[in-house]
Amino acid sequence: MAELRLPVRWYGGAGHVFDDLALVLEQTAFMIVDSDCGEGNSYVEDGIAPALAAARAAGMHVIFIHNDFSLADEPGSIKREIHGTRWGNVEAATRPAPARRPVVPNYSSSIQPLAHEPDFPKREWSGFHETHVDYHLRCHDIKTLIAVGFSQRACLYQTCAGAVEHNYRVVLLRDCTQSSEYPDTVDESLEEGGWLRKIMFRNFEHVIGYTSTSAEFVGALQG
Repeated sequence: MAELRLPVRWYGGAGHVFDDLALVLEQTAFMIVDSDCGEGNSYVEDGIAPALAAARAAGMHVIFIHNDFSLADEPGSIKREIHGTRWGNVEAATRPAPARRPVVPNYSSSIQPLAHEPDFPKREWSGFHETHVDYHLRCHDIKTLIAVGFSQRACLYQTCAGAVEHNYRVVLLRDCTQSSEYPDTVDESLEEGGWLRKIMFRNFEHVIGYTSTSAEFVGALQG
């Protein structure tokens, strides 16, 4: 089996630890979460697209996961309160359930799934909640996930946590994800652009897994 040596970062308590992680290529999958956001998003075009191209060129297994609430968005859903009525959107509590038709994801042409690459619908934040993602990965003997997508503080984070709960090693590519800062957490002096993103990365590197970058991933595959 082919070996991939990927430069990674994790948090060791007293500071960051930098090392090379030895991965088996055939047991590693490239996982794209909630990135069906159309054309023109920099984290997709500049980060995910080159990393995905390198993964495909190396023969790495690729999976996609996207949101589809067509069977879960009901008038009594607590999410309608969290994201609607408590913000003053009264209509959110009473509008009828959406059409019971599967959502068609809108991917940028730069990361459009190939015919043999599965795209799993999810109905919660985590892509491992009541989906066939774990079943599929086990069928292909996958042990490690290279994770990218949206959002670093929500669905992608919860999906990575779900992966660890299912005993997968996870490496998050820092520049292949996006997360909005709140007005009072923005700090352009920080490498991450704000305190929320900085703390979310720190927490991820402490309790979930490892991080790397698109360039480091591409270099490891091409090297």
